[in-house]
Amino acid sequence: MCGIIIFAIGLFKKTCLADGIQPLVALAFEARSPSFDQAWLGALAYTFQLYFDFSGYSDMAIGISLLFGIFLPVNFNSPYKATSIVEFWRRWHMTLSQFLRDYLYIPLGGNRRGRVLRYVNLMITMLFGGLWHGAAWTFVIWGALHGAYLCVNHAFNALVPNGPPLIARPARIAGAVLTFLAVVIAWVFFRAESVAWALRVLHAMAAPSNLVLGREEIAALVQVAIYAALVWLAPNTQALMEYDHGNREVGAALRAGRTRPLVLYAASLLLAFGFLGIQSHSEFIYFRF
Repeated sequence: MCGIIIFAIGLFKKTCLADGIQPLVALAFEARSPSFDQAWLGALAYTFQLYFDFSGYSDMAIGISLLFGIFLPVNFNSPYKATSIVEFWRRWHMTLSQFLRDYLYIPLGGNRRGRVLRYVNLMITMLFGGLWHGAAWTFVIWGALHGAYLCVNHAFNALVPNGPPLIARPARIAGAVLTFLAVVIAWVFFRAESVAWALRVLHAMAAPSNLVLGREEIAALVQVAIYAALVWLAPNTQALMEYDHGNREVGAALRAGRTRPLVLYAASLLLAFGFLGIQSHSEFIYFRF
């Protein structure tokens, strides 16, 4: 039963949430000269589309495997809630992060050979992480950006190990905002068909004077805001199901008699909406890689 519910959540993420916001991506990545608001709305739309598409894919795989008694590792843990790039990569595509760490970063020497070589190893690891997605300059730049982000993050942590307790909470909020913006900028290169196209989108994102904000853009803004609320305020799948890789005590809340009907009804609705949302051409983004 836990597997069916996790599968239903993943299917809903893919067919209703990811596919539902896909048309907004064209505002930035198919327009010849997007305005400031169109560029930001399109970039944010892709940021949320990619997350719900890939996390939905992972949930569906975990759910199906549970039906056969196989426990797959969790692959996402609310990555957009991360307060640093280091934390982001502990939450985003966790299996790839662990693979790159264990089979590339650590064999290169990791952080055992001094600070400078650590940064070199981080850059090499993330460059190969970009190339893993495809042999294109856009992926290379995406990997290089994240490598640079990680180097800056580790350098900052070394220079400022502990801040005053009074500013701990504001610092976490600022870190979360800065991390998310850095991730969005990198996603522009990841999504764009060419480096020139990515630079065109980024140039539009840096030109607030070029503002349109028509009826279509206002509707898109509302939709993006709803997705942002889901990402930052709603619990993730493992929180809902109390699923933890390696821990076979999954779905404790489901087994509680008082919550069983509510969970089952919610899962039935998600499954129904998920099947209704299936389109004729609704491939997963990561089928490309």
